[in-house]
Amino acid sequence: MFAKNLKPRALAIIRPLTNAFIRSGIHPNALTMVGLLVSCWAAWIYADGSLVWAGAVLMLAGLFDVLDGAVAREGHRITKFGAFLDSNIDRYAEIVVFLGILVRFTESPWTQLAAFLTITGSLMVSYSRARAEGLGESVSGGLLQRPERVLLLVLGSLAGEAGLRTVLWIMAGLTHGTTLQRILGVRMSLRGSGGHSRAEEEDPGEQPPMEAREAGALPPA
Repeated sequence: MFAKNLKPRALAIIRPLTNAFIRSGIHPNALTMVGLLVSCWAAWIYADGSLVWAGAVLMLAGLFDVLDGAVAREGHRITKFGAFLDSNIDRYAEIVVFLGILVRFTESPWTQLAAFLTITGSLMVSYSRARAEGLGESVSGGLLQRPERVLLLVLGSLAGEAGLRTVLWIMAGLTHGTTLQRILGVRMSLRGSGGHSRAEEEDPGEQPPMEAREAGALPPA
């Protein structure tokens, strides 16, 4: 929601950098991998206990997360594999950052619980969208998507230990709330179509077996 208003401004700010990467010929997938490495760096700093520095490095990782897509779009290098890779790498980046946070708060089980609930909620936000799209249902928006999650985590880290603890609990609630919002949205959509997915309505004779649909690749979130 908030990301829809923030993203155009962010893209305008980084456009000179985007153009520089396009002119240099750097592939968007390379920027995606750099973003993962920067996230690993942020996780290391979280584990070491320097929250302000971790927040600053996480902000840098978020920059690369925006840059790879911008370079792909404006450099006319969008590919299905690039989108698939970016979606998967984003999940790894989130997981490794929260691993660093879990290590940082080894003496605070309640904060670790908040971090655990947040990362599981974040993964469920992505999975609910992917699973819905696999059924032919369009799912978008929500209370807390990835850009908002990164921004909140950065702000909480820059505010110190108390700020990060507070943000983790807020994110824990909002991520699972976003998943619930998407589940209810798909339920209403399926009710409107008589319980059939759009994919089934368009071509009921070409649906793969349930085992294949459960194990098959889903569109990235």
